[in-house]
Amino acid sequence: MTRFIVLSTQRSGSTWVVDMLNSHPHVLAYSELFMHGGEGIPQWSREQDVPYWQTFVAEKGGGRLVMTFWLWRYLDRAYTPRPGIDAVGFKLMYSQLTPVARPLVPALWLRRARVIHLIRRNALDVVLSKEAGAARRGVLHAREGHAVEAVRIRLRTEDLLERMNAHEREIERARARFRRIGLPYCEVVYEDLVRDEESGFASLFQFLGVRAEPVSSALQKVNPTSHEELIENYGEVREALEGTRFAPQLR
Repeated sequence: MTRFIVLSTQRSGSTWVVDMLNSHPHVLAYSELFMHGGEGIPQWSREQDVPYWQTFVAEKGGGRLVMTFWLWRYLDRAYTPRPGIDAVGFKLMYSQLTPVARPLVPALWLRRARVIHLIRRNALDVVLSKEAGAARRGVLHAREGHAVEAVRIRLRTEDLLERMNAHEREIERARARFRRIGLPYCEVVYEDLVRDEESGFASLFQFLGVRAEPVSSALQKVNPTSHEELIENYGEVREALEGTRFAPQLR
């Protein structure tokens, strides 16, 4: 059985990717098991048999050395072989690789977990997605048929470039770290997956060592495709990005 993680950062399409992977009959992908403040059991997983790490370890208690022991037991539980399942994994955000979770990387290495590094190329879309989620009071995803509040975002232009640069720096740090540790590594761009789902996911399934199957997701897009519809101060944003490498990211 293949063990894997979907490595990414918030608002990069990882929930959609995990949803697509979960629609494969022989793949099981959990959501953010190491989410900060996660309580109970993640609701976005196909199987709801593994609690958040923080819920799990809170029940166990103990110091740092004991916590390392429980982390290994926790991964054993998440990666338990299941009948008919050929690949099991979970979503891991850059921000969850804190000093407390430091033993996680060697534990993944010893299990030869494969790394799907999901990147969202358009840094402006990442910023907008975060702002739109805040405007909707934390509503970040919606299934088809659910009503979604329409919002328009007024972006701060004084720190917009820095926020977009920070997104790219995060990607570079994660890329360097996980390429260096020597685990099987596959880099995939969210925009490319959206443009050609069939080919993109077929490549991912090949990387995971499972036969390609048609996949789908019931998630709906919650933001307009046109930036002009979404950004209230569109003209100011266009001026702020003009002449920079980020200018082509504005639609």
